[in-house]
Order: sequence, then structure tokens, then C-alpha cells
Amino acid sequence: MATLDQAALRSTHRLALFTSGVTFLLLLLGGVVWATGSALACPDWPLCYGQFFPRMEGGVLFEHSHRLLAGSVALLTIGLLFKLWPDERLRTIGIVAVVLVILQAVLGGLTVVLRLPLLVRVAHLAVSQAFFATVLYAAYRTRASQEPERVPISPAARGWLLVAALAAYVQLLLGAFVRHTGSGMACKTSVLLCDGQAWPDFGPGQVQMLHRYWALVVLGLVIFATVKALPQLRKSGRGFGRFLAIAAHALVILQIALGVGSVLSFLEVGAVTSHLAVGALLWADLFLLYVVSGAGVAQGAPASSPASLLVPPGAEHRGLTPG
Repeated sequence: MATLDQAALRSTHRLALFTSGVTFLLLLLGGVVWATGSALACPDWPLCYGQFFPRMEGGVLFEHSHRLLAGSVALLTIGLLFKLWPDERLRTIGIVAVVLVILQAVLGGLTVVLRLPLLVRVAHLAVSQAFFATVLYAAYRTRASQEPERVPISPAARGWLLVAALAAYVQLLLGAFVRHTGSGMACKTSVLLCDGQAWPDFGPGQVQMLHRYWALVVLGLVIFATVKALPQLRKSGRGFGRFLAIAAHALVILQIALGVGSVLSFLEVGAVTSHLAVGALLWADLFLLYVVSGAGVAQGAPASSPASLLVPPGAEHRGLTPG
């Protein structure tokens, strides 16, 4: 079975990391577009007022810059697919990334053409976050360094990490509903209650409070899942995994603080964009933690034997492990 050699893995890894970084910048710029009300600054698509390079000022600066950066991400993703294609075990990751980036572009175009329909806008955010996770996964799978043998964490602990990651992803979608339904200031500057109620009787307030209550669910899940996994990650010697678990605590607390700051600042652009950025980082952190903590059981070894707890260094590059 064809696989990439170490030199090819290193270059592909660098490209995947770079693509991940540019994708994160694209997510930030998309947040600025919405926070500044620039979503329809260019009334046509894919050009802007019929031009590839319109005058970059006002809302056009944010909206068209977002489109140009999205085009750069698409080209990088196609390049990543070409780099991954020779490896039969990694090829699928590249294909999924290309499909997602195309779907993301189509949804972005429909957002403009259909004049900002709610479900299309939320779907655009959902696909963009899934794409971000995919290119990060490509970066993880193509790392060329040889890692020590490890003890995998228990399926139960890993399952809770997946639940926490999915909860963070759902929270991003709820945040999109808050943003695109204009519910960001539905509760004014009240932080604990909404118009003096734990569950208000008007739609925007309910959307806002659902987002807040789910943030508490995410907080609890992140703390529970990472605390459950940390002892096993220490035993396995997974330094990167331990870092991700600890970082998740800081990110989820910072995310809640930025949510409060967004409300108290009356949705100031910097606060809102930072809130979105940290949410994306939290989702990515938990997703990678789930991937990194994948069980590494040697093929053909009895489950009760010491060999069943070990994976040959670099085996994941040859496709022998799921993560």
C-alpha cells in the first residue's frame, strides 16, 4: 500500500498547518463581516459590483477581503489534496476537505444571492467549523515525528471527550442563531437573567438564554471529560494530549468571559470576534484531544496482553490506528 515517505510527510504537514492557520484567519474575518454589518456590502457573487478588485473601502473591504481569503483557502486545500493523494490512507482526508471547502463556498454564495436566509447562514458556519477540524486532522495525521509507544485511554473517557467536543460544536451553531437572529442584545446588559426572567417569553430572549444555558453545559462537560482523561493521558506520556486537556479549561472559561464581555460592550466588534475565535479554538482543541487520545492497540495482540497497549512508533502514519 502506497504511503508518503518522511520528507513528503513533513512538507505535507507544513502545508496542512499553514492551511489551518489561514482557515482560522478566514473564520475571524467572517466574524468581522457579520459584526460590522458588511455581509451584503457586495450585492453580487462571486464578483463585487461586477469587479474582481472593487474599491476596497467601507463594508466592501471586509466582505471582499473575506471572499479573496476564502479563495486562497480553496487553492491551499486543492494543493493539500494533491500532496495527500499518493498515500492511500490519507487520501480520504484530502477529498473530504475539498468537498467541504466547495460546499462552504456554495453556501457563502447562496447567502448573498438569497439575501441572508437564516438556515443558509447557520449551515455556512457549521461547514466552516467542520472544514477547520478536517484540515487540523490532516495536520495531525501527517506529522512526521516519531512518537513513543503509549497506553490508550479508556473508551469511556474518550467517549466523554467526543461528547464535550460535539457540545462545543453545537454551541457554535447556537451562537450563529443568536448572531443571525439579532438576539445578541435581547437581554440588554443583564448577564444572569433576561428581563428579570430565567426563561423570557419572547423569541430573541429565549434564543439568547438557550445559548447561555448551553454554555454552562459545555463548561461542565469540558471539565468532567478532561479531568477524567488527564490521569490516563499522564500515564500514556501524551504531552500534547495533556496540553490540549489543560488548554480546554482555559478556553472554555475565556469563552464564557468573552460572551459576557460581548453583552456588556453592546456587541463591540473586537469582543464579538474574539468570542467567535475562542469558540472555534475550543471546538478544535476538543476535537484534536479526541483524536490524539485514540486507542492504539496493536493488530493481532490479545486485549489482555501488554502488547495490546502498545503501538509501534509511527504506526499511525501507515494507517494502523484511527487517530
